[in-house]
Amino acid sequence: MIMSHPDNTKSLPALAPGPPRISAPHTSTGVSRPKKNSTACLACKAAKRKCSGPPGKCKACSASNLECLFDPSRDLRRKVAVKRTIQELTDHKDLLNVLLDTIRSADQFDCDKVVGIIRNSVSKEEVARVLGSPATKFEDSHGANALAILDDQDYPVEPLKTGTRRASDPRHITSSPEEIHVEFPQQPAVSSYARITLESLCDIPLFEVQAKPWTQVTDDDYLVSHLVSLYFTWDHPCSQFLDQGAFIAHMRRGNLNSEFCAPILVNSLLSMASAYSDSPDVLSNPGNAFSRGRSFFCEAERLWKAEKGRANLTNIQALLLMCCVLKFQGQVQQGWLMLRQAVRLAEEMGLLDVSTLSRPKNKMLPEIERVRTITAWGISHLSSELSLELQWVPAIVYPALDIKLCGDQDFDWTPYPRSNQITYDKRPACLPGVREGMAQITKVLIDVQNLIFQKGRGTAFEELWRQAEGPFDRLTAWLGRWPQVIELEREPIPQVLLMRVKCLHTIMSLFDILNDPRQPRLLQQAWYYQINAAEEMAQCLRIYRESYGLKHIPSQMVDATQTGLRILACQLDDSDELRQAFVELSRFGTALSKRFKRTADKIHEIRAQTLSQNLKLPSEAVALFDDPEHWEGREA
Repeated sequence: MIMSHPDNTKSLPALAPGPPRISAPHTSTGVSRPKKNSTACLACKAAKRKCSGPPGKCKACSASNLECLFDPSRDLRRKVAVKRTIQELTDHKDLLNVLLDTIRSADQFDCDKVVGIIRNSVSKEEVARVLGSPATKFEDSHGANALAILDDQDYPVEPLKTGTRRASDPRHITSSPEEIHVEFPQQPAVSSYARITLESLCDIPLFEVQAKPWTQVTDDDYLVSHLVSLYFTWDHPCSQFLDQGAFIAHMRRGNLNSEFCAPILVNSLLSMASAYSDSPDVLSNPGNAFSRGRSFFCEAERLWKAEKGRANLTNIQALLLMCCVLKFQGQVQQGWLMLRQAVRLAEEMGLLDVSTLSRPKNKMLPEIERVRTITAWGISHLSSELSLELQWVPAIVYPALDIKLCGDQDFDWTPYPRSNQITYDKRPACLPGVREGMAQITKVLIDVQNLIFQKGRGTAFEELWRQAEGPFDRLTAWLGRWPQVIELEREPIPQVLLMRVKCLHTIMSLFDILNDPRQPRLLQQAWYYQINAAEEMAQCLRIYRESYGLKHIPSQMVDATQTGLRILACQLDDSDELRQAFVELSRFGTALSKRFKRTADKIHEIRAQTLSQNLKLPSEAVALFDDPEHWEGREA
């Protein structure tokens, strides 16, 4: 059968016409995805209800026939709101600082005047103007809450999980809505310890350094930078065991083979710096204020054991810092043992050996020679101070290197954190001058050590007085050359103030040796010099308090404050000036006792002594000593 092919030329039947097309409109009528609003109108925000606007009037306001107003600055996800909140918090903080400083430093009449202004004034701007605060604009406390961004329970902000910096790092404040993950409330997303604080919002460390590879305790670069900045602001200028420039430069390089930076030194430094920090991250035990920096100290101890007594600059510097940590936490004898290890290493390296003076200079780089000299004088000063305090007479520790080899390199100094002082321009740190002053005081301390030795050998009391005339005359001459109290009021740099305090403390310690009840005439003379020194020291501390407050006090003021309190406690009936001096020292003593256990123990001892002897203390000192917050957890 033959199949026939279809005829392709045959046309197909026409299709039936379909329904007429409807032309598409020019504007789409499709349902678009509803746009989420980033903020509610003021009425909905006050009523805590959902808001359908903007744009246009929201449904709730339309139904209630209310005016619908939107304030974009109250959108917490906008960069402008973050900046505005920080500025408002800073203004309030500045006003509070000025108010507290005024109350502390003003007399009763001025204090009453300030209180009257606060009670009668209707605006914070007026109070700020009268007090001279730079803060000039404040939001109504019934309006937008300035703390909403810090503690918003309706829209908790989940902290970023990338990177190693804490939520309190100001560089992690988000600048766009995409950077914030918002979830509706189930439970607070941020713990009480991780909340952003005003201090951390305003805080920019002076020195940006890395945690790794220097410490295993934390990987938080911000925390390490914060602690390093605290150390070089408040502690280093008054002790100078290491070279600031060399240490910072080598720490930033991250080279573990550096001659000027090592993990043991960094952990020791962070342990000492933790005493100045209020960050909960430095507490080993959240319930014990004296556990600040303990984790860093334990890490430094572990690293020292691993060193097996190797002699180098970083090990010596670390041991000096560890000695200071132990001393200020009340473990003075353990600190002495740590210091003796540092002395032994320094002797091995020739830092304390006179034969080093004959060593050719071309065999040593200038930078190494400078750091060696700084460390040698730091050892000598600390050894002299501690031996005087313990009344021990070890072998005299005298540097083999001239103090002038330290050079005259200086740095700028400014209070850190900046919130500690409202306005403060950078000034010279005066590190070379402070080193020279410390060297002069160290030489006197070595002579005082000789007096202790002579007293132990039974030298006649009159002969001891005769030998003490030389150190006393040198200290008096030094006080005449160093800036006077009236000059220090104009240029109140902490380390310059401290050098005068150290000299006055040395005078008090000198006459402690010559304080013999069997010699009533000479005893009265010794008391006279001690009381005068304690009274002038209180003037220096007052200048410090009025300039920087009591939040950050160099640890080197601990010994002087304790000695001054002990001397004045039994002389309070002599004059109002001595009572005021005792109150000033009490302020410093109680402030230091919140950071250093050794001072807390000493204040507790003085408190018990005054109670047992029925001594009449000034009412201000009684209030400081009997503050229950001060003694809470002291034995922890």
